[in-house]
Amino acid sequence: MVLWPVQECWLTGMPKGGHGLCSPGEAGSGRAAIIVKEKSFETASDKERLPLRRPSWNLWQALMLIAVVSLIEWPLGLLNTPQDLTAVAGIVHFAAVDIMDGVLYAGALVFLFRRLHRPLRDLGFVRPKAAYVLWGLVVGVLLFLIIGLIGTILTRWAGTPVPQSFAVAAQSAKYPWEFYLLLLLGGIIAPLKEETIFRGLFYPPLRQDYGRGQAMIFTAALFAVLHLDLVRFLPLFLGGLVLVWLFEKTESLWPSILAHGTWNILMALALWLQR
Repeated sequence: MVLWPVQECWLTGMPKGGHGLCSPGEAGSGRAAIIVKEKSFETASDKERLPLRRPSWNLWQALMLIAVVSLIEWPLGLLNTPQDLTAVAGIVHFAAVDIMDGVLYAGALVFLFRRLHRPLRDLGFVRPKAAYVLWGLVVGVLLFLIIGLIGTILTRWAGTPVPQSFAVAAQSAKYPWEFYLLLLLGGIIAPLKEETIFRGLFYPPLRQDYGRGQAMIFTAALFAVLHLDLVRFLPLFLGGLVLVWLFEKTESLWPSILAHGTWNILMALALWLQR
């Protein structure tokens, strides 16, 4: 953001890559007057968003984080699907596993970013514009409607897939507190964890290495594959594509988290009402 109309121009006599700002007339005449160095008119929010384009971590570090957390979870039984989700004990176990999974990933991310000497906001935890918050809500509702419609069409063509654990738990909730617990998991914990991992951690280095288009496709495909659901791969891929586009557009994770949470909450409400 600048305070008056200026143009960026490359300056002679400065270090490689150095540049400043000059007026339109000076740019056209070849004369470059240094007004500021290195874009000092950038706002704080602009600077906070730079890691989306120049992340301080790479793809291998992101993959290593997933591998380490998985190796910790495996002997603890956290990678296994909780059984008897139709009972209260099963739903509580399901919630406990999900919360522990989130805590482990949070701890791993804190450790990684301390090693990098970078703040967690580099993942995209920056305040979005007010309009982008509304975008998150609208996109979440649209995802629920459109992805739900696509899923219904695929079910008629490929048959009814095995219900997801969250769907079984939502339809089996007998008490309001069980349903509120599932809303906490689906509306806050799962979106926060998944958007941080897929959009915040994986997308920036992929974007840097392969460009926006391929990085969006890779990130959405990874999001769909790791849900381990072949029949729902296409809806999940499309949903992931929309969420990573939202992150790219807003340069903040919060609209994507809000959209993902809205999508999950509406889905949980629909499942609970269909009991």
